[in-house]
Amino acid sequence: MQLVEVDEAPVAMPSSEPLTSPDAPEPGAVPPRGGALRVVRRWWPVGAAVVLAAGAVVLVGVARDRAFVERVGSVPGLVRPLADVPQERWRAPASADVGAVVAAGDALVLVSERDGRWVVTAHDAHDGAVRWSLDAAPVQRSGFESSLVRCPSSGEDVGALVLCLVTEPRVVYSDDASIQEPAHTHVVALDAATGAERGTWELTDELLSADRRGDDLVVATVDRDGHVLAERREGTTGEALWSFRTPDVLDSALLGRVVDAWTERGVLVLEGVVTHVLDVDDGAVLTVGGPYRDPQVVALDEGYATWATVGGGEVHGADGEVRFPVAGLPERFHLDDGSAGDVLVVDEGPNLRGVDAASGEPLWSTPTMLDVRARVSDRLLLAGLTRFGVLDPRSGRLLWVSDAGEPAPWQPLTDGALVLAPGQGVGGDPQLVGLGLDDGVKFWSVDLPPGVQRVDGFGGHLVVRTADEAVLLS
Repeated sequence: MQLVEVDEAPVAMPSSEPLTSPDAPEPGAVPPRGGALRVVRRWWPVGAAVVLAAGAVVLVGVARDRAFVERVGSVPGLVRPLADVPQERWRAPASADVGAVVAAGDALVLVSERDGRWVVTAHDAHDGAVRWSLDAAPVQRSGFESSLVRCPSSGEDVGALVLCLVTEPRVVYSDDASIQEPAHTHVVALDAATGAERGTWELTDELLSADRRGDDLVVATVDRDGHVLAERREGTTGEALWSFRTPDVLDSALLGRVVDAWTERGVLVLEGVVTHVLDVDDGAVLTVGGPYRDPQVVALDEGYATWATVGGGEVHGADGEVRFPVAGLPERFHLDDGSAGDVLVVDEGPNLRGVDAASGEPLWSTPTMLDVRARVSDRLLLAGLTRFGVLDPRSGRLLWVSDAGEPAPWQPLTDGALVLAPGQGVGGDPQLVGLGLDDGVKFWSVDLPPGVQRVDGFGGHLVVRTADEAVLLS
């Protein structure tokens, strides 16, 4: 807005002048200067108000767009909304393993194999310039198991601290007693900006899982007797914030059960002969499943759900208390912006059923064999084998379904406005296809590198991975 100076000189206007005098200008003629000033003086407040209102609408729209971009970009695993057809920005060496890519501020940290060594390298997310590099460990040596380096995350921006796990190779061919020793894992805390070491500590038992919770690690290890030790440890020092050791043997070859552990949302699940559900914040035991019931567990927005062939399904609150029964296992949302949180989607085999998340009251049922991949922008992205589509969680209506034709090694993801799905070019080459979230309309398709194995979102960045490279698209 600019201030406009208006001539305030009085203009004679006899009150007895008729409205249509003979001297009135012809229609369309330019009014004399005094008449123009009268119009400006009379109507400029209205014009200014219109301009201000239009400007406010534009600013509100821009603010909403920016808020949408930031909200979606901050959700672990989602891609920041794309402004145009994505193009390759840069590429760098990276392993295809889980934990080989992590977003840290304005950098992407990649784990790669180079000349028989595991190397951790931070790249500027904008242009791929190397910020720092760390030689972490040997890849393998003759007579040893392979080592592994990974930096755990769920696709979120981990901020200023990068935590990497370095698993040492274990002796395979030896008569020495060390062959019975489990592979040790070193945890190395690195400054995301400089690569400087901020701490290191060790896990001496066999590692089952290690997942980030803020700047801490929630870890589960199994000892020689088959008991599992679950702990939440401070990332830089390894100080145990809480610990829990299972009273039962969970890992037993005699009983034919191998133990597993995973962390999601607010719970840590230890699966074995007996299943334990723990609160990740304080280590409290929320649920203990009976022996051989093999309950399945899904973490929810607030609480979790369990389902077993004997006993059926139940939705639990954050304190572990049963809230209501369900006929199947609620779907696990791998990518979730929290929208439509009042609807719980339950897998009933040939159907998906929507139930009220507060009461369990049935809302709708839709026949489909597709699984829920993401919940975003009040829509559910479904996927299964070669087919994918979008469902309205309020009504249960299947909005559209598409078929990629051939199975792809990666699942579709989304930027909140488009479904970023696998496709094929004319010669069968892999492509990334952008389809409208609401209608499935194809907006664009771009070729992907040969041998693509994964397509993921890290800190809002769209990253394509082959066996030995990461390619940033934007």
